Amino acid sequence: MRSWKNIVLIVLLLTLAFSAGVQAKDTFVKASRNLVDTLDPQLMVASATMELSFNVFNSLLIFDPEDRDTLHPSLSTQVPSYDNGLIVDTEDGGVRIEFPVRQGVLFHNGSELRPEDIEYTIKRALLIGGQPASIRLLSSTLLDKGSFQVLVDEIGYDEAFEVLDQAVTVEGNSVIFHLPKPFVPFLGIMADGGASLAILNKEWCSEVGAWPGTKETGQEFMGLTIEETALHDKMMGTGPFKLASWEPGERIVLERFDEYWEGPATMSRVIRRIVEDTSTAIMLLQRGDVDWIDLDSPADLPRVEGSPGVKTITDIPTAWLMKMNFVFDITEEGNRNIGDGQIGPNGIPGDFFSDINVRKAFQYSFGYDVFINDVFLGSALKPYGPVLIGFPTANPDNPQYYYDPEKAEEHFKKAWNGEVWEKGFKMRIPYSAGSLQRQRALEILKDNIEALNPKFEIELFSLPWASYLAEITAKKLPISLLGMLPQVFDPYLPLFQHMHSSGSYARDCGYDDMAREKYDVLIDELGTNYDEERRMELSHQLQLYAYEDAHSIFHFQNVANIAIRDWVQGYIPLPQPFNVDFYQIYH
Repeated sequence: MRSWKNIVLIVLLLTLAFSAGVQAKDTFVKASRNLVDTLDPQLMVASATMELSFNVFNSLLIFDPEDRDTLHPSLSTQVPSYDNGLIVDTEDGGVRIEFPVRQGVLFHNGSELRPEDIEYTIKRALLIGGQPASIRLLSSTLLDKGSFQVLVDEIGYDEAFEVLDQAVTVEGNSVIFHLPKPFVPFLGIMADGGASLAILNKEWCSEVGAWPGTKETGQEFMGLTIEETALHDKMMGTGPFKLASWEPGERIVLERFDEYWEGPATMSRVIRRIVEDTSTAIMLLQRGDVDWIDLDSPADLPRVEGSPGVKTITDIPTAWLMKMNFVFDITEEGNRNIGDGQIGPNGIPGDFFSDINVRKAFQYSFGYDVFINDVFLGSALKPYGPVLIGFPTANPDNPQYYYDPEKAEEHFKKAWNGEVWEKGFKMRIPYSAGSLQRQRALEILKDNIEALNPKFEIELFSLPWASYLAEITAKKLPISLLGMLPQVFDPYLPLFQHMHSSGSYARDCGYDDMAREKYDVLIDELGTNYDEERRMELSHQLQLYAYEDAHSIFHFQNVANIAIRDWVQGYIPLPQPFNVDFYQIYH
């Protein structure tokens, strides 16, 4: 017979075991293949990294997760409109937009949000040359220039800073945006949840070495890189989670912010763990070491379906379009990817893809249907062009490229006055490590091109995510595989990002002169014109130009599949379903 002491001990042990089990479910572990390149939200370029800023920061407004046409207040107490008087047309043709700032909101260091923090955030983003597309859009909108640097080059720093200083002002408990002209997607851009337009604390930023907000110091911080920013390894916002630790290449840990203005999250801790490949992620999920993984391909579903303690969510629509981007002005110096820099058996010149026939030959060499059926088992969509399927004005009748080896050969024979076909070429193209879809897309392209001419050679290799992004930024890749993940469902955003001279792709891929001459005026009108019929005309014309000028191979629009532990509740797919709103997760 057990003594009462033994019974008490057993009860105590069972209680502790139960408590440990509950505690384990108080931590949410997400596996990700994507390394974190920086913690500065104004220099993030990867959507996968913006998942962190979305959970650590807030924005002024936020979209309704179930209705992307509806906006709700966040750090602003109201959604501005003409009806409530917070949007007013000015006599000079501009627009004044006022955001009343929510009071009592605390940053993670305990300081209270002020309108000056929002003013500082926007001005810093523009001054340092923020990288996300939304910041570039704000530059075009508020400064009427592609960047603050362009404005400085045109009128000098002193006058340019005056323009910047007047673009965003504070009146009482409101922050005021002064737009020189109407801009249709403006409110949507201000509703990204903190992904790019993360509201910073001015005083804290100054304390840790970021721009202190003064004109006198501004020039020191223009053109910041991720290596130079004082916020590279720091985050401090008003969001539901705060940064606990970052082990580059391994994991990042977020802790619940108990003073969050909407109430504390259920999860006390979130761990984003770097897992290099899908097979390892599946094994960790099945063992219960991670709670959430994304599946690179529907072909991975049978490997997790039916696993004890695991459930799947499949065929999730996304606002994620992937494309293979031709670089018109590849960096030549010290670049192994282009060999000797000459058309021939040992390389290509840096301007190889500036020839339209090279680009069209590559377009007709890609097996679109093979790729979608092979990698996605037919569940992904072939894009119409740069405007995503499901967006207003996406044109299903826009011409598209397709696999046609005869047409590919025809254009290769025309390329560079026949030199390409006669002499051949050799290039190296990397893909990001662990990404099946990037690897398979390039393998299909390589195989089809090399089958046309034995003098054509493409060497493929993998790079870690951070290195891959660095090579793209340095223009060392002949072809980059990146996409568009617009937060706002307006055709202006993907067209700006893909085709405007101030957008990321025209600049990074070297067709910004073409954009200035041909696209910018149309895209600018699309952004300021509220007439739906005219916006349709502009959008369709730009989609046609994208086809004719063949900047990129639009190879798929994704449909997502994820696998999670069965205790996980509250997951709400965002436009990029692989990014998780940790605040909604509970058990």
